[in-house]
Amino acid sequence: MHKISRIRGFSFIELVTAITVLSIGLLPIMWFFSRSNAGTVKTRDEIVAQQYAAELYDFVIASGYDAFAPTDEAGIEIPSITIDGETLSIDDHFKRRLIIEDLAPTHNTEWPLLYRTLAVEVNWLAEQQQRTLRLTGIIYAPK
Repeated sequence: MHKISRIRGFSFIELVTAITVLSIGLLPIMWFFSRSNAGTVKTRDEIVAQQYAAELYDFVIASGYDAFAPTDEAGIEIPSITIDGETLSIDDHFKRRLIIEDLAPTHNTEWPLLYRTLAVEVNWLAEQQQRTLRLTGIIYAPK
């Protein structure tokens, strides 16, 4: 007499139960990775905004005191700058403004320097919120 061995496998219910348990275990891991990616994009945008602000700030400082006239409080939008024939533009995702104001001497009119405040603002939209980075400083020249 021949023995017939039965090949045992998983039933459909066991398979569905295993998939359900694995899915419940993987959901928190997938959520973590999606949030990690969003944090990475946010950090990247902040770094890029800092670079755009520093680029324009350094350009204005290197151009000298008289290269840019004072602006009003709204400033002027500067999406690109040209250095030695090469134009450096910012990404459309960002907006960059330059604000320059004369700094009037308050006490000593004999002071040998003229001062202007310089501010570069970079704005962008991140996670449906308007973000702003502002870099400020002072530029000066002899009277």
